[in-house]
Amino acid sequence: MRIILDTDKKTITVPWNYQQKLDEMNKLIMEVTDDESKKKDYMGYLNECWEEAVKGHILEGKKPARKA
Repeated sequence: MRIILDTDKKTITVPWNYQQKLDEMNKLIMEVTDDESKKKDYMGYLNECWEEAVKGHILEGKKPARKA
């Protein structure tokens, strides 16, 4: 799932079917664990993604090639 953070506009863009995808994840979580506490909510999932990204998964872009 692609989530876009735009620091200039101060926005986070999620897919148009983000809630549907969360519902599908929660259904799978319930089938596997049967534990309500593990279900994802709208902002909770974004926070989890952010926390995981800052643990060393932040990618630095490459310097653009200069035309000669």
